Amino acid sequence: MEEPRVWRSAVESRYYKQTRPQVFEAQAILPEDIETIEAVTILDEVLGLARPQYKLRQVCRVIRMDSLQARIDVATKLTGQEKVPPMVEAEISAEAYQAVTFNLWKNVVHVVISDEARMRAAHDILRLHVEDAARELARMENKQIAEELDKASTVAAGGAWDAVTNGVSDNNPFDDLIAVFNTLEAAGYPPTHAVMHPKVWGAFITNTWVRDLVQAGIATLSREGGQFTIPGYPTVKVVVDHAVTPDTSCFVLSAEAPAIVLGEGPTEAARYRDEKAGYDAYIIRQWLQPQLIISEAIREITGAHS
Repeated sequence: MEEPRVWRSAVESRYYKQTRPQVFEAQAILPEDIETIEAVTILDEVLGLARPQYKLRQVCRVIRMDSLQARIDVATKLTGQEKVPPMVEAEISAEAYQAVTFNLWKNVVHVVISDEARMRAAHDILRLHVEDAARELARMENKQIAEELDKASTVAAGGAWDAVTNGVSDNNPFDDLIAVFNTLEAAGYPPTHAVMHPKVWGAFITNTWVRDLVQAGIATLSREGGQFTIPGYPTVKVVVDHAVTPDTSCFVLSAEAPAIVLGEGPTEAARYRDEKAGYDAYIIRQWLQPQLIISEAIREITGAHS
């Protein structure tokens, strides 16, 4: 038997009752809707725990929608007019737009708790399942955004960042990074993020050239990432995640361009009980779709790690 569904609006960040699958209409949740409120609580907990783990979402421009299909015009670039003579009216230069068609797919996690597990457990077994569900939602989203990153045009690194001779790194990562910065800047897209797999991040932070810049205060590094500021260039934030593939590359992009757009749709949760099998379950479905939009605003530096 399936009990009432609930869904969370990506646009309004509010919860509503849902009477039919994939029909997202505003139906108020009343205080007496005990089963519905319970599903809301589970969904709220899962999304709350998953949110800090959406590491790659920060490199995207997020467009929220409550329909599964949409055609949206994404603002991409405004071009000015140079050297306008006196008494001459400048041409109107409207913001450039790119039409993007979304057909959102769904990521699903299924939390199942058997009667035996619930009765034998000496701790809050539902909480453990909620944490696992949150972790899995984040893993799937990060993986799918990473797959869009991997569509970027490539440029080879001058040499592996982890190559060392007599205790000194053979190659300076900033030679490769600055070359890509210049490419993006020339196209009118200031770089905002560098995205790496932990293996590449490890090669980067142990590189002796980078170590010198950290000591000089140009780069600020932490266990999960950091940022660096090079004179003449904007501050670039480093994002590190295991989903990034290949694990030998570094991706540099402009999130402001945007290089990648994430269509974030509704999220729904349904609670049901299978009396014959003897378990309670929650199904959580999240609709989304990342897309690479402006190819000139992103580059993949290959061969950064040997």
